Amino acid sequence: MYVYDLYNSNLLKNISNEYSEYEKNIINQTYGLCSDCKEPKTFWGWCKSCNSKRFQMAFQWTSGNGIIDKIIKDSQLTARNKREVIEWIPYDRLKNIQFHARGGFSTVYLAIWLDGRIRTYWNNETNQLDRKVFKLNEEDFKNARNKETRSPLQKNEKTGFHVVLKCLNNSSNDTEGFLNEWKNYLKFIYSTMNNNCDSIRLYGITQDPVTLDYMIVMEYMSYGSLRSNLMIKKYNPYDKFNNLYFIARSLSALHKCGLIHGDFHSGNILLQSHRYAYISDFGLSRSAHKSDSNEVYGVLPYIAPEVLRGKPYTKASDIYSFGIIMWEMTSGIPAFNNVPHDFYLSIGICKGNRPEIIDDTEPEYVELMKKCWDSEPNKRPSAEDLIECFKKMRSQYYSNYDRVQVPENEVIIQNHPLSCYTSRKINYSTELNEILKSSESSESLEHCRVNEVDYLYPVRGSV
Repeated sequence: MYVYDLYNSNLLKNISNEYSEYEKNIINQTYGLCSDCKEPKTFWGWCKSCNSKRFQMAFQWTSGNGIIDKIIKDSQLTARNKREVIEWIPYDRLKNIQFHARGGFSTVYLAIWLDGRIRTYWNNETNQLDRKVFKLNEEDFKNARNKETRSPLQKNEKTGFHVVLKCLNNSSNDTEGFLNEWKNYLKFIYSTMNNNCDSIRLYGITQDPVTLDYMIVMEYMSYGSLRSNLMIKKYNPYDKFNNLYFIARSLSALHKCGLIHGDFHSGNILLQSHRYAYISDFGLSRSAHKSDSNEVYGVLPYIAPEVLRGKPYTKASDIYSFGIIMWEMTSGIPAFNNVPHDFYLSIGICKGNRPEIIDDTEPEYVELMKKCWDSEPNKRPSAEDLIECFKKMRSQYYSNYDRVQVPENEVIIQNHPLSCYTSRKINYSTELNEILKSSESSESLEHCRVNEVDYLYPVRGSV
């Protein structure tokens, strides 16, 4: 039974633990009653019953793809709040499209969406849901004059909303792969609402009319990735603990809805401000119950040793990655950035090598970090455990609001030319197992040219 089936039941108080706090709020009429249909609102200013009917009355549009149409329409019919709604966004409503970054499986662009995102309240004058747009500034029109800009703004286009477009490489020929990521993300958004945590807004889907590649239109996170902000976290402990607290909550929500991330690293964590961090990039996410693929994809320093050896991704492998991210936030630099990310590093990881603990790191933090990257998956904590740990840690620095600037004399770290921080296929688990089994039989690894000391990360210095 879905929670909205209980609206007219007598279960309005003392709801069992079967329901989340959010669902209990709906059943207990915390958000009030809809003035039109008199049913409980499903969020502040949002009536699922009325809005689903309004969306249904506007179903004349089509993306040209029946599967995509169904995903979008289903989201609109079942959305309990604005975060659970996605739209079909015509490509010609997107302006100032500019290349931003390229990852292992996708390309990211910045753009301006002329219509803007859906807000909570229904506008009786326009007979539509209100939308949020901003007055565009001179910088936006300057970008329109850049020869690299596609679909430049016109002079009469005065308002819009800055967004990110994420294009899965070759999505015109891999609709299933494209949709898998976003079906999982919608499932994750639903879980974040149930677990009272936040997520990056997903606004809708569009299609490039030239390449025919599908794109997701998403919330723009102006502070960029955690990886590009690591040095700031090193010198600001409240940021560090608060970010890790919110990351753990998001990871818990992901695991609670039966998913694992499978590509969890600091480049896939985005910041809306120094205080708040969000998980992104669900291209490799999968069901925790059906993670039986032998193929290994990801960024090598964050991949758990058991996964490198060919075992399936699990919730525990996400926790291993979390431990590596914890270390990065104490060092200010990416893990293993001074060595090649190759077969020999993977041997070192499987043999138990981890980044060297940074001086003056809090003892309880070190203990938790080591538990996260333990070689034995069953010894790693759960995401729920991490939430409780970081709730305590951040409370010690709650009053420390003064931001510390990165010292001017801080050494600029250069990554090894053969390091790689984009996701890729790691396809040597068979050979890796053969060598490690040989090692476990007390045979020498000297013929492999592996010097374990080379893979123990130095506290200071560079290669």
